[in-house]
Amino acid sequence: MEDGLEDDQSNGHQTESTNGLEVAEDGPGKEYEVYIRNEELVDKLKLLNYEDGFLKLGVAYKPISKHYFVKSVNVGEQFFLFTSLAAWLIKKSGEESYIMPQEFDDPNSTIANILAAAKNKHVLPNDDVDVQKQQKPMRK
Repeated sequence: MEDGLEDDQSNGHQTESTNGLEVAEDGPGKEYEVYIRNEELVDKLKLLNYEDGFLKLGVAYKPISKHYFVKSVNVGEQFFLFTSLAAWLIKKSGEESYIMPQEFDDPNSTIANILAAAKNKHVLPNDDVDVQKQQKPMRK
């Protein structure tokens, strides 16, 4: 190990040791991964026919561009659209009684309701991998 850096032979990535934690240094393409993931999200929504289902629920719901959630342009609108999409997916999964969020609902209760519905369906959110990497103690 030199200057707190070491090569991880298993995956070819360089990691930096800081206070006993390993922090992976990502390549230059890492910042574009969010664009790819958002494009995949839109493709999956199209496979679920969201244009004919979700968009026709009301005028507040508009088509999602392939990079809509990447940049924070109007976070309130993005949050509402994201939570509304989540609610629509919950309803589409068979829970027809699930209530769609309203634009001025409390964000914390909206998220809590979505997570509770996901938990009832045994669909739990994945932990953030980057947070796990930062909290994982370095092996000696």
